Amino acid sequence: MNRDFTVVLRGYDRTEVDRALGRAEAALTSGSESRRAASLAELGKDFTVVLRGYDRQQVQQAVAVLATALREPADQA
Repeated sequence: MNRDFTVVLRGYDRTEVDRALGRAEAALTSGSESRRAASLAELGKDFTVVLRGYDRQQVQQAVAVLATALREPADQA
């Protein structure tokens, strides 16, 4: 997944987003339903808003795509 988010004045913490999306992408390829469920729960939490963070709308769109993929059964992903 392309994670080339725009950095804006008040956006989501870049480290938090990178880690959460990285774990979600790893969960997608793991084949583990428990990892997928844990990643889905993590993506449902709010990210911290900071100065010079990722554009919130872009991150929310990426989270929505990943969340949809994580909800699919592992054998279909």
